[in-house]
Amino acid sequence: MIPNVLQVLTAAVREKRCVAIRYHGQTHIRVIEPHAIYTASNGEIVVDGYQTRGYSSSGRQPPFWRPYRLKKISAVSLLKEPFQARMDDGFAADKDRYRGRLLAIVDDSRRSFIQPSVRPSSGALEEMGPHLPGGIRRR
Repeated sequence: MIPNVLQVLTAAVREKRCVAIRYHGQTHIRVIEPHAIYTASNGEIVVDGYQTRGYSSSGRQPPFWRPYRLKKISAVSLLKEPFQARMDDGFAADKDRYRGRLLAIVDDSRRSFIQPSVRPSSGALEEMGPHLPGGIRRR
């Protein structure tokens, strides 16, 4: 896992923004809507994402839900494209696998839950876009 993958994905959950990822050493891109980041029962960090487009090694056509193991994400980019929590497409914040293991999760309101210990640093957020001239703040 590259160092900022967790920070970028956490920002994407908080801001409800899509991400483009490269997964499992492949050169193809997948675009996902990250809904939950949690620690699986085996100790690995996993993101449950709704893949909207891009490559699928199984040949399955998006859209579909899929868990992505963070250690297999080789590249990630935060996109400007927003998404809404997919409650009508099977997402539920109260799933057993999330209990006591959440790092970040979206909900059906406009806010998202993020553990304070995994909030992206301001430096990581600056890396996600162009630097602004002095005196101008990001919203």
